[in-house]
Amino acid sequence: MKNTINALLVTKGHAFQEIPFFSMIDDLGTWDDEVTINWKHVKHPKALAAFEPARTDDYDVVVFYDMPGVVFTNNPAQPFQHAEPPAEFKKNFMDLVDKGKGMVFIHHAIGGWPTWKEYTELIGGKFQFMPGEVGGKNYPGSGYRFYEPQTISVLDTSHPIVEGLGTAFKMRDEVYLYPVLEDDVVPLLRSDFNFVSENFANGGLGFKEHPKGSDLIAWVRASGKSPIAYLQPGHGPQIYSDNNYKRLIVNAIKWANSEEAYAWAEEWVSARAVVQ
Repeated sequence: MKNTINALLVTKGHAFQEIPFFSMIDDLGTWDDEVTINWKHVKHPKALAAFEPARTDDYDVVVFYDMPGVVFTNNPAQPFQHAEPPAEFKKNFMDLVDKGKGMVFIHHAIGGWPTWKEYTELIGGKFQFMPGEVGGKNYPGSGYRFYEPQTISVLDTSHPIVEGLGTAFKMRDEVYLYPVLEDDVVPLLRSDFNFVSENFANGGLGFKEHPKGSDLIAWVRASGKSPIAYLQPGHGPQIYSDNNYKRLIVNAIKWANSEEAYAWAEEWVSARAVVQ
């Protein structure tokens, strides 16, 4: 008999092709031989209420495919603005992180709540539309490039999130020119794309001045008692239908819900505290 994982899916803040995306989400519910994923979908701003203490026992894992806190103005003189996360939500969210809840951040979710430093640190990197500080260094806006063919190297074939992916695989998807806190994450996947600003034609303010970006596209880390995964791929139907991508998401959800991940998170956070 399959185990069931109750997953809260959080969206809004960044446009995406909803029909093929939710078709993939439906497929993932029964994709795996070991687990059934029972999805509950919430959109911003109503999603904030899902982090109220009385509601957090309703789900086992949170899957973020959202990008709150960024406002696209359609004004060429000031194309982007930032919105602050509500104070009550910030407290509820960090209380949940400290209590322990598996979290999986996907694709543009790394751009969420750009003014909230702790949120950036929790994810392990940041896509930014406006210049700002990441990991104590100032960066211009990030860059993006659509539908780029890549060879992805698996950095730790023993990790449950990359189970079934071999040592390398092909993928065609959007790439990001962004800073990653590489000293504060456990890397899982690396792209062979050349992440230099000359290879990007679109992005946030000043992206052409961005230094060479990270080639990491998947990693894990922990905060409080919560195991956390980030998966950079996730733009459009060509990746939604990719079986390796589906496997990656399901594996990440299974890992984030596992006793092993919670035990690892506690050890990893404790070890980081000693080093610091």
